[in-house]
Amino acid sequence: MALVAGLMTPAYAGPANVGPAAAEEPLKPIANRFMTWNTNGQGLGTPKAIAKQIKHFLPQVAALQESCLNEVREAVRQLNEAGLKYEYRSGLAALNAGCPGRLGTAIIYAKGTTVRAHNKKGYSDDEGWTEARGMQSFTTKLNGQWIRVFNTHLSAPGHEELRKLQAGELAAATRPHPRALVLGDFNTRPHVTKVMDPIWKAGFKDVDQFCGPVKDPRCNKTLPRTGPGFPTEAAKFDYILGRGVNFRSCRLHTPTEDHRIVVSDLTVNDVPRPACTVT
Repeated sequence: MALVAGLMTPAYAGPANVGPAAAEEPLKPIANRFMTWNTNGQGLGTPKAIAKQIKHFLPQVAALQESCLNEVREAVRQLNEAGLKYEYRSGLAALNAGCPGRLGTAIIYAKGTTVRAHNKKGYSDDEGWTEARGMQSFTTKLNGQWIRVFNTHLSAPGHEELRKLQAGELAAATRPHPRALVLGDFNTRPHVTKVMDPIWKAGFKDVDQFCGPVKDPRCNKTLPRTGPGFPTEAAKFDYILGRGVNFRSCRLHTPTEDHRIVVSDLTVNDVPRPACTVT
C-alpha cells in the first residue's frame, strides 16, 4: 500500500527451522484497518484500556468519540513505549467534569499515515451539554486512492431534531468527495429515517450488511447495555460507513458494558460485504 511504508499484518512466529531462541517480529499496525469506538472517557475510559484495544486490533486509524483527550495522549505514549508507533490528532472537545481534561473526538493513527487537511468543525446546533458535537475530518490514501475520512458524534438520545440537522450537515460535508468514510456514534438506529435518510441518500452503506434504511433484526447491536440513560433495548448506534469504499471484514468487540468497538479492513476494490462477528 502506498499509504504507509512498512505496515503489515500482526506478528507471527518465525519459520519452523528457526530455533526457539529466535525473537518474534514486533507488532505493527495493519494497513487499511479502521476502527471506531465510543470509549465513554468520563465514565469507563482509561489510557490503559485505549492502548490495550489498539494493541489488540492494530488499526491503521482508530476514530474515538466521547474520549478524554488527556487519556488519548497518554494511551499513545504507552503505545509508543511498547514499540508501536502511533500518533494522534484531537477533534472538537469540551470541558467535562468527568474528565481531568477535555472530552471529545480524536483519531489515533499509525506513524507515516498520510493525514492531509485535518479539520474540526462543530455542527450549527447541539444540546449544549458538556460534549462537543461536530466533525473531525482528514484526507488520506486507501490502496493508493485519496479518501476523505470523517469522525463524528451526534447529539444524545432525546434530541432527534438536532441529530436530523447534524446528519444533514454531515452528509453535505461529504458530497465533494467521491470516496468517503464516516466513523462514529450516531446515537440513533439505522432505520430511523428522520435522522439517517440524508446518510443513506448520500450513497453510504454500513460495514454491517444488515444495517440500513430498512429495519432488519439481523443488524448487529453496538450498544449492548440497557437501563437508565440507555435505550430500552440493545441498539445499533456505532457506524463505519463507506461510499466508494468496500469492506473486507467486520468485527464488533465488547470491551465494556457501554459501546462495542467496530473494526473493518477496507479496500477500494469490489468485494462482497462480509458477515460481522461479535466478540
